[in-house]
Amino acid sequence: MKNIHIAILLIACLCSLIACTKENDLQPSKLIITNTENAVSILPLGDSRVEGNRPDFESYRYELWKKSVEQGFVIDFVGARSDESNYPDVTGQSFDRDHQGTGGAQTADILEFLNNIEVDTSVPDVVLLGIGGNDLTDGHKTVEATINNINQIIDWLQERNSKITIFLEQIAPARSDFMTNELTLVFHEFNKEIENIGLTQTTTNSNIVIIDMASNWSDAYMADEVHYNEAGAKEVAARYFEAMKIVLGE
Repeated sequence: MKNIHIAILLIACLCSLIACTKENDLQPSKLIITNTENAVSILPLGDSRVEGNRPDFESYRYELWKKSVEQGFVIDFVGARSDESNYPDVTGQSFDRDHQGTGGAQTADILEFLNNIEVDTSVPDVVLLGIGGNDLTDGHKTVEATINNINQIIDWLQERNSKITIFLEQIAPARSDFMTNELTLVFHEFNKEIENIGLTQTTTNSNIVIIDMASNWSDAYMADEVHYNEAGAKEVAARYFEAMKIVLGE
C-alpha cells in the first residue's frame, strides 16, 4: 500500500432526492497530500448517504471506522470535507472525520472535478464509491449515462494509482413508499450494470469489488425516504467491513 492521503473536493452541490445537503455554497478546489504511517488510506466518495447529517440521518462512515478500530485495523479516512457532528470516542480514539460525501452529488459532478485537476495527483489506497442515486431519481439521466460516468471515474483513479482497490456499491433502494414500479426497474437495471463494472474494470493489480447494498434491504434502515438511520448505517458498514477485511490485513 502507498499510504498516501489525498483530499479532494467536489465542485458542485446539487439538491435532489438522495441529497439533503448541509452546505450549498461552492468551495474552491483544494488538494491536500500527507503521509500517514502504517495506515490504509480510504476515501469515502459519493453523495449525502456518504456525507450524513446528524441528527437527521446517518452515514455509514462512523460505524465502519468503529468496527475497524475495535478490530485493531489502522485506517485513515481522507477527503476535503470534515464531519462536524458529535460521535463517541472508541477505545480512546476520536472519530476520523475526513470524507468526500457531498449532498446532491451526481456522477457527473465527481467526474467533472476529477477531469479538472491540473496537478500530478496521487490517490489513496482504497476508495469507497457510493454514487448514482441522484442520477437515477433526477428523471433526466439514463442508466447508460450514469454507468458511463462511473466507468470514467474508475479510469481516472486507476490511471493515477494502478494498484487501487475500489469498493463500488450496488446502491440500496429508497423507502418502499417512494419506490415506484418504474424507479424499481431503473434501480435494478443500474445495479446489474454495476455488477458488470466489477468484471470489466478489474485489472491484474486493481480490484473493483462490488458491494451489494440492495439485497435484503428494509424500510427499518431508513431515516426518511432516501437516507439511512442508525440501523441502516450499521448495516451498510457491516457489508463494507466484511468485504474490506482482506485489504485491512485480515
